[in-house]
Amino acid sequence: MLDFIAIGLGPFNLSLASLLHEKTDLHYLFFEKKVQFDWHAGMQLPNTVLQVPFMADLVSMVDPTSPLSFLNYLKSQQRLYKFYFLEQPHIPRREYNHYCQWVADQLGHIQYQSTVKAIYAKSEGFEVVVEQGGRFIRYLCRNLVIGSGNQPYLPECLRKLQQQAPEKCIHSAEYLTHKKSKLKGNVIVLGSGQSSAEVFLDLFDQQYQHDCVPTADFKLHWLTRSNGFFPMEYTPLGLEHFSPNYTQHFYRLSETQKAAQLKDQALLYKGISAKTIREIYQKLYHRSIASAAQATHLHAQIQLLDAELVESQHIRLSLEHTVTKQRFYMDVDFVVASTGYYSPEFSFFKYLKPLIATDQAGRWKVSQDYRLQHTAMGEIYVQNQEMHSHGVGTPDLGLGAFRAATIANQLLGYQLYELDSNEQTFQHFRPEQNPEMYVQHDTSTTRTAALASFSSKSKNIEQRKIQTGSHPSMQPYTFEKII
Repeated sequence: MLDFIAIGLGPFNLSLASLLHEKTDLHYLFFEKKVQFDWHAGMQLPNTVLQVPFMADLVSMVDPTSPLSFLNYLKSQQRLYKFYFLEQPHIPRREYNHYCQWVADQLGHIQYQSTVKAIYAKSEGFEVVVEQGGRFIRYLCRNLVIGSGNQPYLPECLRKLQQQAPEKCIHSAEYLTHKKSKLKGNVIVLGSGQSSAEVFLDLFDQQYQHDCVPTADFKLHWLTRSNGFFPMEYTPLGLEHFSPNYTQHFYRLSETQKAAQLKDQALLYKGISAKTIREIYQKLYHRSIASAAQATHLHAQIQLLDAELVESQHIRLSLEHTVTKQRFYMDVDFVVASTGYYSPEFSFFKYLKPLIATDQAGRWKVSQDYRLQHTAMGEIYVQNQEMHSHGVGTPDLGLGAFRAATIANQLLGYQLYELDSNEQTFQHFRPEQNPEMYVQHDTSTTRTAALASFSSKSKNIEQRKIQTGSHPSMQPYTFEKII
């Protein structure tokens, strides 16, 4: 029996694998359905950089002396002095991907082209069914780590449109991997985040074939329902929200308080870098010299209502101005939607779903140390599935190593990595952190203790059912059921 199985190999699970490399006797496997590590292949545009400094690599924020750090990668590539002279803390996105591939190539325990099909609760842990090379193989493990990542989100009308005309409508996640024919007519970019800005820049350069032709090949329209094309908050005090201290504070809030905080913090993670905005504005300005034709249109406060393929084989977008409520339509030829990502309901989790505790919104209940609350035997850890419970730092690469080290320590049963509990920020997120402030406590202790006792009893009952094989999730099955 394996000590744990990790599902998916994005940066966060790769961080866990890196932190455990040659430091433990644990028996474990990482399953990844792709043929190799490849992070956001569709958005590795030329000259784009990460939005976090190079220290947000797989290991440095908890183990800066690791041989798997980004700086050691640079040394192995004979690029250390070149990076030093560059004087730029934000590294190219393509280089980050290559760094992760360099790390992954040094690790054992990773099995590519392996698709997890189902997971079943067992009396001592879990049974994981994996499709490998056309065969279905079952593995037993004591614990699970879910790092399968989020999926590109498209509004329902665009999802239908993509099924009808996949060559005319894509998500920005597949921008580079999608085979595009020569663009013409009206080309639309939807969204106002970093991805949409980078796609707009790339298409802007293509319009006049990098200023090699006098007439634009197509007209470019950038639409967003947001109130403007705003920069992401990137000052040091704002960045302190991506710290273990803020995550700890956020976790203690109520569900209502958390939802309100996330709504107000959109520009901490959803805006455009100020550098990219300046680059876009400079390009617009230079093109406008001598009253040259812009062939570009930027609109904020415009929301998409519907999209359909009309007889002319154009896409008709139904749109509305969010303030004036004026409605109008556009006939366009190609759409790139930078409409974000969502946490999918993993099909392989179907048989564990009845055992997982959820909140009122149906989202997983996650403990502060990244364990799912459930009634099976063994632990289930999650990476990048807990923004609702842990806050804006959830998808941030800068907190990835900290979370992975937190999980590693629990899998090992001892503290391999010392995770500093002292304050790592200058600002206080809770009043009691200031010795001159005095907090008035409420009287809900008794009720909280009673609820905790009830939850514990309920879990014990469910676990006894699993141990005796009487739980509904453990009914006999055949491979046909899960294919």
